Amino acid sequence: MRLNKWFGTATTAVLVSSLVLAGCGGNAKNEGSTANSTNSPSSSEGAAPASKEVVTLKAYFPGDKPAGFDAVLQAVNDKLKKDNIGAALNINFMPWTDYGNAVSVKMSAGEEFDMYLDAPWLSMNQMIESKSLTELDAAVAARPELKSSIPEEMWEYNKFGGKIMGIPLGTTQGQLYGVLIRKDLREKYGLPELKTLDDLEKFLYAVKENEKDIKPFVINGIKADKLPFILSNSANQAQDEVLEIGVNMFSYAIKDKKVIGQWESPTIADAYERVTKYYKDGIISKNIAQEQNAETLFKQGKYAATYYAADGVEGLKYSEMLKDGSDKLEIFIPNGEQAKPYTAYQQWNFLCIPTTSKHSDVTMDVVNWLSIKENHDLMEYGIQGKDWEPVGDSSYKALSGYTFPGYVLTWRPTLNRTPDTMMQDDKKWFDFSTQTSNFTLSPIAGFNFNAEKVKTEYAKITPLHDSIFLPLSQGLIPAAEGKKTMEDKMASLGGQKVIDEIQAQIDAVTAGK
Repeated sequence: MRLNKWFGTATTAVLVSSLVLAGCGGNAKNEGSTANSTNSPSSSEGAAPASKEVVTLKAYFPGDKPAGFDAVLQAVNDKLKKDNIGAALNINFMPWTDYGNAVSVKMSAGEEFDMYLDAPWLSMNQMIESKSLTELDAAVAARPELKSSIPEEMWEYNKFGGKIMGIPLGTTQGQLYGVLIRKDLREKYGLPELKTLDDLEKFLYAVKENEKDIKPFVINGIKADKLPFILSNSANQAQDEVLEIGVNMFSYAIKDKKVIGQWESPTIADAYERVTKYYKDGIISKNIAQEQNAETLFKQGKYAATYYAADGVEGLKYSEMLKDGSDKLEIFIPNGEQAKPYTAYQQWNFLCIPTTSKHSDVTMDVVNWLSIKENHDLMEYGIQGKDWEPVGDSSYKALSGYTFPGYVLTWRPTLNRTPDTMMQDDKKWFDFSTQTSNFTLSPIAGFNFNAEKVKTEYAKITPLHDSIFLPLSQGLIPAAEGKKTMEDKMASLGGQKVIDEIQAQIDAVTAGK
């Protein structure tokens, strides 16, 4: 799942929270050991092992400290002690606005800490280049709970230079886009359940023709670059000629194995034509360029459809609309369960261990301990009976306002629970997206773009995303005009050098496949 959703919940972070928990110091390099890596509760059965010296592990994560975190962290540390892991956690939250720079400074200064969140969109590539991160292949292999809690595909396709440089944190195995619609309106017009893009189009135009106070479709402007993929039949069945590659504005053409501008693809170009038509016909909000309140407008009943992603977050925004007991919402995924889109199993956040850490083995012991369901649930959902209660094995009911940002530490696809307030359709598609078998392996799986060699040219073309590419995707700039403008601007700013570098890195990943 992509980073935007996490930014979406955290960009307003303004507080730095710092917890310093008591713990006995231990300074020997890499305390703990592989032999002690599976200190689950079961290991205490039989002869009681000698109590380990407790080392306090310092962590840095972005965002606000969750409400009620002090009590939960105390409970976590109490259980770590009870389970004789030999560690206590000292977790420090930092504002999103400062996080990247602050961590980089700490790393450059050689500050000793034991774990932090990093990612290719932050500083992970640079940290790997400077040999500031600990390789984790052997440590992961020695910790069975951690290894088994994350699908093999996630391990395999989230390596850097063939090495595990961070624990991949995610819950889904690919991106599944769709549209959330007003079911009651569909039924009002006598339309059958939406199964194809043609069905969606009939629904949107029916709203336009029949409703005075409800408009057809709203999406926040910043997310509109997804529209061409949502509105492409072939993209949803892995039949498309191009793939998203995780680099804004560029795609990979499967037939000739070339990196191209996304706007150049014949398949996606058709979708651009559709977006242009929808904008011109008033199907898409005329305010799309400035639109930031799509969620609110849809909740207020001013629109009949909005953007949806099966990421466990987007759909939850609308659960409150069903508190009246109605089932007036439903989710349309183009081609439904026949959809088997490409995925690289790529995750966007990683738990990393700096090479300055003197406790890397103990840190991995804790990460392994957090991969046991009971311990995972304690950190992620809080104290059972106070903060939450289980609903079956895969859901939960919240009892307090405790919300831990699992994407910094605890996300495991096999352990995740969903709120009991999640609408039925949303849970169905979220569960669908957690299964590796529901996706098609991308031929470029394992590719993570490192822009260091072309950072000057990359910096020059990056503004084109907001000035031309996004308006093209929103329908504001007609398809033909937008495509030509992108082509000309990209050429004049050295974009070909960036394309050549992306191509070289993809060729290196795909060689021998």
